[in-house]
Amino acid sequence: MKHLVIDITAHGFGHIAQTAAVLNALDCTNTRLTIRSCAAEEVLRERIHHPFTRIHHQQDAGMLMHDALRVDVTASMDWYEHFHATYASRKAQAAHELEQLQPDLLFANVPYLSLDAAGEIGIPSVALCSLNWADVFHAYCGHLPGAGKIREAVLQAYAQASVFLQPTPSMDMHPSLQTQTIAPIAAIGTPQRTLLQEKTGASEHTRFVLVALGGLGMDYPLDNWPYLPGILWIFPDNALTQSRADFIPASFIGLDYVDLLASSDVVMTKTGYGTQTEAVVNQVPALCISRPGWPEEPNLPRWHQQQGEVLFSDWRTIQTGAFAQQILALLEMPWEKPLVLPTGASEAAALLERMN
Repeated sequence: MKHLVIDITAHGFGHIAQTAAVLNALDCTNTRLTIRSCAAEEVLRERIHHPFTRIHHQQDAGMLMHDALRVDVTASMDWYEHFHATYASRKAQAAHELEQLQPDLLFANVPYLSLDAAGEIGIPSVALCSLNWADVFHAYCGHLPGAGKIREAVLQAYAQASVFLQPTPSMDMHPSLQTQTIAPIAAIGTPQRTLLQEKTGASEHTRFVLVALGGLGMDYPLDNWPYLPGILWIFPDNALTQSRADFIPASFIGLDYVDLLASSDVVMTKTGYGTQTEAVVNQVPALCISRPGWPEEPNLPRWHQQQGEVLFSDWRTIQTGAFAQQILALLEMPWEKPLVLPTGASEAAALLERMN
């Protein structure tokens, strides 16, 4: 039986969503999976449908964040300086850990240390992501002393991968990487509108807005949140610091995230691959909060505008509650774009099966 080791960064939920879609498209009849991540195990098991062994493991921090929208540049630079001060020994340890696991193939989204270690000991590897930490780091910290050397080390690590798969739409990446563009990767949910109505006691005319700003914490401005008759807001459980009749915790519905998204009338999100692509393939209009400076802009918002129904806002507008008219406009917006088929997962899975 073949052994596939999968490394997933825990920087938000998007990396899990991309990776899970690929793994779910794999034929694992003769393959066992080991997943290394410090993401919550329940999130991994909700998304990934094959049996797997999970190892709680952190290799990178991505970028350290103030919240889901704002990068902490100083803390991020400090982390990278500390990490790379002893990089040679970290790489040796990572190589030892890989040798102990004896994988036939390493699949990473998108930690770079294990890719570097795999190259050191001759284990083939594949990277997949709509971004890479070398170029994200450069966008925020490139002006700081010593950042150029760190970026080069990260790029060299990524270059150890046999191929770096870029699901559409991806950020522009450094030309040294062995990139290969594939179709979008996104999960298709099953709309369960009747269940939403039964759970909430809502009428058939009630509209549901899913608030989904990703897996990193946000201080939601609930005091200023607009009240719109006939609309229920579905929030992450940890966001609801106060009770209101039109605020519903997601766990109360009891649906998997993608089914909940597909059952909603509108989704509120931020610039980020997972929810934006899932909104498009499930044909759910979106209010997207821009993230100025984040390297997936402008590629991801431009693609979303071309392929889906979306309006854009900023965090200041959300904080003041002045986004009600945009929500109302999205609720009346007909979906006029053709269906987008997320075949990138099956493309990536086919490549992994050929290499494993």
